[in-house]
Amino acid sequence: MKTLSVAILFCLLAAAASQSHDLILGQATYGDVIVFKADEVKYGFSFIGRTSIIEYPDRGRRTTPIKAIYVKDNERDGSGGYPSISAGGIGQRFVKIKLKSQRGSGLNFTITIYGRYI
Repeated sequence: MKTLSVAILFCLLAAAASQSHDLILGQATYGDVIVFKADEVKYGFSFIGRTSIIEYPDRGRRTTPIKAIYVKDNERDGSGGYPSISAGGIGQRFVKIKLKSQRGSGLNFTITIYGRYI
């Protein structure tokens, strides 16, 4: 009984230490290439939440269908923000990603979009 309690405690501590808010949509496979990669960093202010909108592609740029979207939260302690897709996405030729921070915290995300040239 004691070893089970200790094992559960270690599992809970490991889960609490590695809380991030990553968003993974689709899967990059052989032949897919990185068509967009950006780091979005904004510093936090007390009692204020920060937001950021990332749009792919730039206006007037020809694109390929999106195969995978990886939004990695670089704040691994759970204090990072929350990513969401507000338009487009997998199979589309565009995507609009909204990043929202927790109050008093900033944003630190790496966005990677994969596509396949036809």
